[in-house]
Amino acid sequence: MAVASGCVAAGHKATAEAGADILRAGGNAVDAAIAAVCMSFIAEPVLTGAGGGGFLLLRQPDGKSVLFDGFVRMPKHRIEAVEEPDFRAIPVDFGDTVQTFHTGRAAIGTPTLMALLFEAHRSHGRIPMGEVIAPAIHAAREGVRLNTLQSSFIHLLESILTSETACRRLHAPEGHLLKEGELFKNADLANLLELLVIGGVDEMYHGDVAQCIADACCPGGLLSKHDLEQVEAIRRKPLSISTLGGQLLTNPPPSSGGCLMGFSFMLLDQLVKSGRHEPLNILLAECLHAASHVRSTDFDKQVHEAGIEQQFLSESNVNNSFNKIIQHIDYKKKSTYSEIENRHGSTTHISVLDKEGQVVSVTTSNGEGSGIVAPGTGIHLNNMLGEEDINPLGFHRLPAGETLSSMMAPSIFIRNGLPALILGSGGSNRLRSAIFQVLCRHMLQDMDIETAVHFPRLHNEGEVLENEPGCFSPDEEHTLSELGWNIRHWQQPSVYFGGVHAIALDAKGQTQAAGDPRRGGAVAWA
Repeated sequence: MAVASGCVAAGHKATAEAGADILRAGGNAVDAAIAAVCMSFIAEPVLTGAGGGGFLLLRQPDGKSVLFDGFVRMPKHRIEAVEEPDFRAIPVDFGDTVQTFHTGRAAIGTPTLMALLFEAHRSHGRIPMGEVIAPAIHAAREGVRLNTLQSSFIHLLESILTSETACRRLHAPEGHLLKEGELFKNADLANLLELLVIGGVDEMYHGDVAQCIADACCPGGLLSKHDLEQVEAIRRKPLSISTLGGQLLTNPPPSSGGCLMGFSFMLLDQLVKSGRHEPLNILLAECLHAASHVRSTDFDKQVHEAGIEQQFLSESNVNNSFNKIIQHIDYKKKSTYSEIENRHGSTTHISVLDKEGQVVSVTTSNGEGSGIVAPGTGIHLNNMLGEEDINPLGFHRLPAGETLSSMMAPSIFIRNGLPALILGSGGSNRLRSAIFQVLCRHMLQDMDIETAVHFPRLHNEGEVLENEPGCFSPDEEHTLSELGWNIRHWQQPSVYFGGVHAIALDAKGQTQAAGDPRRGGAVAWA
């Protein structure tokens, strides 16, 4: 499928433009996605980085698709064998609440994102890697000016970003935290990227860089050079969900976001087919609530089991939740549960389309960061082992080498055999509800993609239904209150509700795109 123009939708203007520049230079969607991801290390430095992980979903023009899993892995060393684990509880004040994150050396999981990028380029890239990441190398040396949003993230996480000397030098080079309009630079990262271009990604996982990363995790950490030497990007078959008259391709287990989102879609399809007349907002809230409820039972603990997606998305499991929704709506029969919340959601997303019709959806994250920067590399290492919501078995409990579960769900919606929507989101637990709503608004309510992305969102945490201004009509709010929802109104659209960056195509190859203003979204055309 040829299209009129290529496009990149991302979380920052510089990120989107880096990808578009590569499309203009003759690169394909994979090249552009890699360029954009590497630029995001500088343009969105608190959300992602070379020391983190991510997922890249690729669909080729011939219809073949693959999910590259480059998420963080569990190190081999056990926490019980560490004499004095460096595992710090850091409170972060969000204004309306204080949340504790865990950082330090024992929070660092095996970073696998760079292995993903190089493997995707090796197998599907078109132009040399040196050209692909040249924009990011230049930006790392010259700097990218912080916008309001990125500056606010740095100040929000001050206690983490200033806890160690090397990390403090990156984010407060003149003794004060970088402010809006100031340049974020990372010359060491520029040198590292140049080294990887020349010597290949093995330099990071087998060479001196690997040793430097391992040394930075001592004393008190779990990650060793042995863990880095085992790293490789895993290819997975995307999870495919029949919904809304098409197929949703998304992230399969052991990540949980794709399954939970798929569960919501299957429930919504069944509710619509059953002839329910409730407004869409009511059904959206009930479907999200049902998915959250099944997550709170045993799903998170079973997500690494083989075949869990078939069991979880089985007709009987969906029917059970469908019946509970009907009972809730018709008889006001309530259910209660609790979920772990991450209010920051240090994640960013990029959607890419090239003129040949190749599409890429890629989501990456560094957590909040561990506060540990490997000397001389510019790599701020992740804190994924300290993220409570992706360690459902408890901290440090996964087997060695296992991919941590994630809520990240880069997605592609296929209609009539062709890509119709490329999307994904940041936002921790909210990202699945954000993707779910944008896709429903676009496909069920015929909203253009910009309107669908900008439209006010809802999200449930337990029995609380968070919502942005204008999300509910007075009648809908009355109905939800009767159903027992505790409705919490936000005063303005918020980063809390995710950041969906999306590209939509119609049957004639005409393209629309939107970056989510909640997370600094931008679109660049090529």
